[in-house]
Amino acid sequence: MTIQQTSSSYGVSKAFLDALDNLAQKPSWWRDVLLRDDVFIAVRANSLNVYHRGASIFRIDDGGNGRLIPWTHTKYLIRQQQVLAQLHHDGHFQPSDIGWSQYAGPSTLSDMIRSATDLAGAEKSGLHPLIVGSSKVIDVELSLLRANSSIDESLADTDAHSADAPPIDRSQDRLDVVTVENRGGKPFIVFHEAKHFSNPALRAKGEPAVLAQIVRYQATLRQHDATLRQRYVAVCQALVRLHTMQTAARTALPSSRLPLEPDPLIAAIASGQVKAEIDPDPRLIVFGFDGDQRDGRWERDAKRLREHQPALKIKAIGSTRSAGEFF
Repeated sequence: MTIQQTSSSYGVSKAFLDALDNLAQKPSWWRDVLLRDDVFIAVRANSLNVYHRGASIFRIDDGGNGRLIPWTHTKYLIRQQQVLAQLHHDGHFQPSDIGWSQYAGPSTLSDMIRSATDLAGAEKSGLHPLIVGSSKVIDVELSLLRANSSIDESLADTDAHSADAPPIDRSQDRLDVVTVENRGGKPFIVFHEAKHFSNPALRAKGEPAVLAQIVRYQATLRQHDATLRQRYVAVCQALVRLHTMQTAARTALPSSRLPLEPDPLIAAIASGQVKAEIDPDPRLIVFGFDGDQRDGRWERDAKRLREHQPALKIKAIGSTRSAGEFF
């Protein structure tokens, strides 16, 4: 299936993807990314973000004319070796090379991922297996300006940024996961808000705080319906191309296993074969509880949530480690 890449105002350009494709065919940081099963590549306007446990370990900007500009935050460049550093009388540490100053292959990427793991909280860590284990996920960490504002793609991530990046607008809504869904032959783009069981927003004597958050997201999604439809056509087009790169990179290395096959709906949306609708009602995902908590506290919490918002769609899972296709 031949898919025509749309304007990069909602996704990335063909020249940008061609440059990544060329880079993937030789030893490089990008090929190392494509060989990992524990990262998710999110498509932004004129850039990509490489996520691990909610952390953007790379942001790859389109510099124009096929020029790639990758960024990472210095907090992900700590070397994960067990070495003592002596503090000298003049105040300097030795050894001083505790961070990576040059990309040195898969070991550098592994250290970056370990750093991201160390910095991740329970919510992002618990959600991560559901994301990388699903064929339906098309986006993560989506940021939108709240209702009555336009989408600001620059808010997509703040972990990896350039020095002249715009300031963060605090009026943004961030949705954790975006998926595709086929409902009786009708395609939808679905949004999800994830909460760890320990999150106090799930419970209160009155109305739990998460419900106001969901209502706010509903207004934001309705406000941006038309733009989101266009955006996710471009996103799906890029994801199809990225999957082809992953497959080629792994096929070239017999020891690598092939990547998870994307849901066929992604290619259908990308090609224009189908037109997906935006579901304006986010789903609440709750995880991180054991059997006793499920039958006790969570049962009471879920009941209270539904009493306040009967139409709320809740999906709960105790452990996310071996959930398989969750969405």
